[in-house]
Amino acid sequence: MKLTHLHIKNFRSCREIYLEIGNMHALVGANNAGKSSVLRALDFLFNPSAKLLNEESFWNKDTSLEIRVEAVFSELTNKEEEALGAYLNTDGTFHMARSARMGTRSGESESDSEQGEDKIGVGQHCKKPVPESEWLQESHITGNNIKEWWKKKDQLVVNGVSFADFLGGTTTPTVTAWKDKAKEFIETHAEKIPKKDTWIDNPKGYANVLKGTLPFFVLVPAVRDVTEESKGTKSSPFGKLLYAILDTVTEEKKSKIGSILGEVSKQMNRTGGAERVPLIAETENQLNKLLNDFFIGCDLEIEFQTPTLEVLLASPKLFVDDGFRNAVENKGHGLQRAVIFTILRRYAEHMTSSAEGKKRNLILAVEEPELYMHPQAQRTIRRVFRKIAEGGDQVLFSTHSSLLVDVAYFDEIIRMECIVGTVNGKKTAESRAWQLPMSKMIQDLEIRFPTTKGNVTPESMRDQYSHAYNPRRNEGFFAFKIVLVEGPTEEYSLPIYADSLPNCAFDPQGISAVECGGKGSMDRLFRIFNELHIPCFMLFDYDKGNSDEKSIRKSKELLALTGQSQEAPSSLLIADGVACFPSKWETDLKSEIEDVDTLIAAARKELGLNNDTGKPLIARYIARKLTSRSPSVVPPSLKKIIEKAVAVTWKKTCLQVPGSPVVSLAGTKDGEAR
Repeated sequence: MKLTHLHIKNFRSCREIYLEIGNMHALVGANNAGKSSVLRALDFLFNPSAKLLNEESFWNKDTSLEIRVEAVFSELTNKEEEALGAYLNTDGTFHMARSARMGTRSGESESDSEQGEDKIGVGQHCKKPVPESEWLQESHITGNNIKEWWKKKDQLVVNGVSFADFLGGTTTPTVTAWKDKAKEFIETHAEKIPKKDTWIDNPKGYANVLKGTLPFFVLVPAVRDVTEESKGTKSSPFGKLLYAILDTVTEEKKSKIGSILGEVSKQMNRTGGAERVPLIAETENQLNKLLNDFFIGCDLEIEFQTPTLEVLLASPKLFVDDGFRNAVENKGHGLQRAVIFTILRRYAEHMTSSAEGKKRNLILAVEEPELYMHPQAQRTIRRVFRKIAEGGDQVLFSTHSSLLVDVAYFDEIIRMECIVGTVNGKKTAESRAWQLPMSKMIQDLEIRFPTTKGNVTPESMRDQYSHAYNPRRNEGFFAFKIVLVEGPTEEYSLPIYADSLPNCAFDPQGISAVECGGKGSMDRLFRIFNELHIPCFMLFDYDKGNSDEKSIRKSKELLALTGQSQEAPSSLLIADGVACFPSKWETDLKSEIEDVDTLIAAARKELGLNNDTGKPLIARYIARKLTSRSPSVVPPSLKKIIEKAVAVTWKKTCLQVPGSPVVSLAGTKDGEAR
């Protein structure tokens, strides 16, 4: 069973969010964008409890709203289909929901009743097709309704088939008889009976069916105490593992352990007679002599509690030897977090396995797995998550690390964004989610290059983007705005110039300068970031006069992508979302820097560069020297570009959809996809 769709409504910052769910997803976005809200909504879906809800759980703290988390599951096993048969849709999928509403009277104690305390009630629902006619809907079949329907029994007809004739008899049927016949009628004439998808509230026996059928869900919060996780209590994951071990111990082994523990008891207590530790018996006698000075006839006994196997299981302590053996809670936070992951993974493996060897699906949700982890460990975590996902389970995690995402897996990104507004004069914060499904990218490519139709696969699409993997490029997923540049020359120097301009510094505004490794990948990265609703500004060289036809063709493609003329600009082109140097950065900016030759020579000398190397380093050197002058110097063209880039806003999708006009790129070979 796989979770494929999620709908969150009125939960925390999520006013209403729809998500497509695959095997693995990274939730990215600024702090308070709603990443944790999505993971907590999943926790409520799989582990519904009113105890974990309060006023803060309702969107905008509006407790008049109903919290609702809906989910769609597919790829059910035969066993799951059998268990959920009564609740499945015609296509074999399973739709379920959990809800919560404030207003249920407590009634648990007199003090609660006196205070008139309102509590949160939790509901559960399933969605399935039911007949459109009320007289065939089990929830509407009551004694009173039957009386009214029977008065007009000649109207109980569906597509020419009479239900009254099917019922037979002349007397008014009982509720039981009507329900039995309705069920039989539906099965017999299934193809003729119009149906509609309907949510069924709190179906009878539904809760018990869900407990052993739904995927097993584990949430690892950002802050979790390893001491609590490693306790041997029956409620902790580690404790449950230990008690599972106890269940596997044979009676013979238990008896042997019991005998050993009994011997220990004899050594400590009176029941051991002469075997008791002498000093304990002597101390006990001395205490009794002193006590008899006050109360004659009293007998004071020192008794040690006899340990049992259950008691021993509740008292383990985890030690880690990483060169120095010590209790795990005394180790660094990174190692502690790794131990927590390890315990929960083993716990999940235990909970999702059965004696018959059948496995229950796992959904692992992790808040900020990169916490306390160095870069190599973060990359390892991503590989572990990938292994879990490829094994058939599902992983969702929130992150702020560019090492835990990959441009080639753009469809795994769920970008969360917080929109601040007002309702009735009150400030509100509403989370929105943006995704880019693989199907949309494949469709776009096939429309732009018809000869590829039917040949593009998710694997081939990933191959196109795999070379673009780079933590610096991945940083774009976390930006509020992006400036896409060709290479390190612009990446190194543009932020320096921006820092020296009023209100244009990149970092404070969440703007990332992302180098694309040349123009070849720029359109691909633009499509990904743009479709995740991140405003993008492209800066590149037209390379006029370049003998490389591919370079010119790519320039035309980028201009067309932003709605500009494909002709070579006669001067610097600056428009919404794009800037293009007619020739190239160094050539076109040279006239705007008075002592550029002197600066270049100084850079080569100070940096130890020859005449053929170090273009990006020279550009950064010049930027630092110019902006350190008093007053700071920024070439006019770059000033205009930076101001335009800082002001960029998201406009619209750039993907092709059926029926949309396809821009013809001059000089592009038919069917050549890049």
